[in-house]
Amino acid sequence: MPDIFRKCLRILILTVLCYSCTGNHLISDKEYRDKINSKFRERELLASRRSKQLFSVFQQNLSRKEKEALKFLYAFMPLSDLADYSGDFFLANAKLALKAVDDVPWGKEIPEDIFLHYILSCRVNNENLDSFRIVCYDDIHRLISGKNMKDAALEINYWCQQKVNYQPADIRTSSPLKTMLSARGRCGEESTFTVAALRTAGIPARQVYTPRWAHVDDNHAWVEIWIDGEWHYIGACEPEPILDRGWFTEPARRAMLVHTKSFGAAYGNENAINKFPNYTEVNNLSRYAATKRIFTRVLRDDGSPVSGASVDYCLYNYAEFYPLTSVATDSCGISSFETGSGDLLIWASKNEKFAWKKISVAEEDTIVLKLHSATQRDTSIDLDLDIPPVLPPLQGPSEELIRRNSERVKLANSTRLDYIDSWIKPGEITEVALKKNIDTTTAREIFSRAMGNFAGIRKFLLSVPDSVVSYAVDLLQVLPDKDLRDAEAAVLNDHLVTCLGNKARNDNHDLFLKYVLNPRIANEMLVAWRSFLLNSLPEYVRENAPGDPMIIRNWLNDSILIAGDENYYGTPLTPSGVYRLRVSDVDSRAILFVAICRSLGIPARLGPGHNIPQYYAGDRWNDVFFADQQDQVAISGFLKITTQDKDPVPEYSTHFTISRFEKGRYAALDYEFARKATEFTEEIKLPAGSYMITTGNRLVDGRILASISFFTLRGGEHRTVEVNLRKDNRSLTPFGKLDLSGIAQLFPGKSLDMSKGMMLFWTEQGNEPTRHIFTDLALVKKEIDKWGGTALFLETSSDSLSPSDSRNDLPANSIFARDKEMQAFRSSVKPFKPIPSTLPVVMYVNKEGYILFSSSGYTIGIGHQLLKSIK
Repeated sequence: MPDIFRKCLRILILTVLCYSCTGNHLISDKEYRDKINSKFRERELLASRRSKQLFSVFQQNLSRKEKEALKFLYAFMPLSDLADYSGDFFLANAKLALKAVDDVPWGKEIPEDIFLHYILSCRVNNENLDSFRIVCYDDIHRLISGKNMKDAALEINYWCQQKVNYQPADIRTSSPLKTMLSARGRCGEESTFTVAALRTAGIPARQVYTPRWAHVDDNHAWVEIWIDGEWHYIGACEPEPILDRGWFTEPARRAMLVHTKSFGAAYGNENAINKFPNYTEVNNLSRYAATKRIFTRVLRDDGSPVSGASVDYCLYNYAEFYPLTSVATDSCGISSFETGSGDLLIWASKNEKFAWKKISVAEEDTIVLKLHSATQRDTSIDLDLDIPPVLPPLQGPSEELIRRNSERVKLANSTRLDYIDSWIKPGEITEVALKKNIDTTTAREIFSRAMGNFAGIRKFLLSVPDSVVSYAVDLLQVLPDKDLRDAEAAVLNDHLVTCLGNKARNDNHDLFLKYVLNPRIANEMLVAWRSFLLNSLPEYVRENAPGDPMIIRNWLNDSILIAGDENYYGTPLTPSGVYRLRVSDVDSRAILFVAICRSLGIPARLGPGHNIPQYYAGDRWNDVFFADQQDQVAISGFLKITTQDKDPVPEYSTHFTISRFEKGRYAALDYEFARKATEFTEEIKLPAGSYMITTGNRLVDGRILASISFFTLRGGEHRTVEVNLRKDNRSLTPFGKLDLSGIAQLFPGKSLDMSKGMMLFWTEQGNEPTRHIFTDLALVKKEIDKWGGTALFLETSSDSLSPSDSRNDLPANSIFARDKEMQAFRSSVKPFKPIPSTLPVVMYVNKEGYILFSSSGYTIGIGHQLLKSIK
């Protein structure tokens, strides 16, 4: 064979070998692959106790792409996923992610880094994981067949609205399938659900959120999608006819931060706030609002820079200065943050030393903070805070697009309501009640709360022996609403039967029900941990811990490795997951302690406010501190909360919070939301230390009159702290005047009573801000009814006059009418120009017709704001 042919053959063979080694890689960047392999080996060591459940899957005949996809997932996986799911689960999801991009025409156009972070990843945020991608894959791909990427994304959002509608709920994020089961969820669940659907379709998607709004006490999450090389946004389960539009468009222009977590090691060139080993915190704000970068320089007393100091950029919200993010200082002592236009409190700390300052971002761009060691004691400081200004509204879609979208939204709502109508009927509930000798009213209340999970609850009730039905009912009644909506019959049965079979009953029925039988501890996923723990715990713990619960503490000290940074999504590990993995964060270990206690019949809980695990013995709750928390063990002090305010009485997380100084910063204690100061009837037992009380009065114009008070609580001290809100003594300036003539035309032959003034609501049925208003009004219905004025609801687009399925919770003097396209507004309200374009529009008008309160768009706490104006 001539040399030239040998040379050509050798080149051909090398080319083929090269292609076989690199051309079929899912991840072409060898440096990034090496980083993944290194992280993967770390995970193998970290999760060695679950090696078979997690890593035996690699013994299957996997393709190179499947193996690399699975390694990527494992390499950056949080502890919660390592502890509570299997290798087969992750492999099935990885295979479908790869299949999705092969099944859609745009799949080949998706860059590998976008695929890895925003299609392959099973986790969206802190939700419970499930098999949504597996269950819904075929349905979603039939839905988008023949569509381009943009139209497919819009179509999926209509499908999502068919399945899920907004409803407030607790902070535990249900899995996508469980959210779909109950046909409702809060914004975090709606956005998680929508991202899961989009990724299933091979469309890169991520949840973005503002951790706290600047202008109202709330937050919000929505969805960004990658289309043809650019990121766009949509409202989750809230379809619009175009991209980059939602009811939250205008509020987002006033945000101080919109961000997302990008799963995996940093990749690409997005605007990163922080780059961590397992994820990147990406700042998306400039996509929504005008931004400004501010700089904080942290110094020692001698003027030298402090590197590695934590700088928290804090926004007033829910009566605390909430850290939007924390950015460490560099070697020059400088930290920077890109944010919006409003007021922030900057808090720098390192090694128990700290310094802080309130700034107006629009007026300052650089501040200098010198750390000091002494906590501030027995001092109070007033702070006046401004919020970002309201901007002229952006141009919306055309009237024709709005009309067509409205028709599709109605159809989607109708489809969802048909599903809801298929839930258990009253006669079927009565049948279960009679068969198990349950009070019919009680049974109806349980099934009403269970919603789409009625089959699971029915299965549970019918499966339990008649002799313990009363305990089964007690168990269901003590569970939060969301647990009834997604708890599985087998899990409930395990807790009931195992608890009662263990003879764990207690003479104090209320104590037994809440703190022994109850499987809900914090916001962890509900699983059958009770029988597992009883069968798995060392015999000496099972036998001796009921007499001395500290034996459990000692065993956990010796057995559980704490690696809190590895559980970066903050999703708690289940008690059985911690036990199997033997690695945990601090919060999940505390949950496990409580679970072991309850499994052994010991009443236990996470203490109110501080969430320290406690067990009940000797007629009192006893705190439990672990070996790595010995610095927290101290003689307790006692705090009594009082107030002179009666109108309104300050409420926790609405008007005030209590924070404890730990590691250079004050962390708010976790008490019941909206608990009135007058309801803190007993002294609060707290570890001795430094504390801060924050109060805030959010005024009608959005400004906040805040105050922070520092004090020290010593061991054995009984201290009284008075919580009062700063008052605004200015008189209200009318926004305009109302001429009832235009509105009166909506009520021919009927006069509208203005003798006590009137509240007016121009609403758009079904959108999230409107639903928030109805929820807020229900909270102050008693006070509004006492006032006695008229509440006039004017629907602007729907044919229906009923604003909500919670209509009975609205003020007693409520009247409903249609004001299509706000025609009556245009003829009655003067001198409003231009007409507010963001619904809902809310006003309070006094008996003389002067408008003393006006709000347009998304506003939380509207009921309280109206009452302030009335008073």
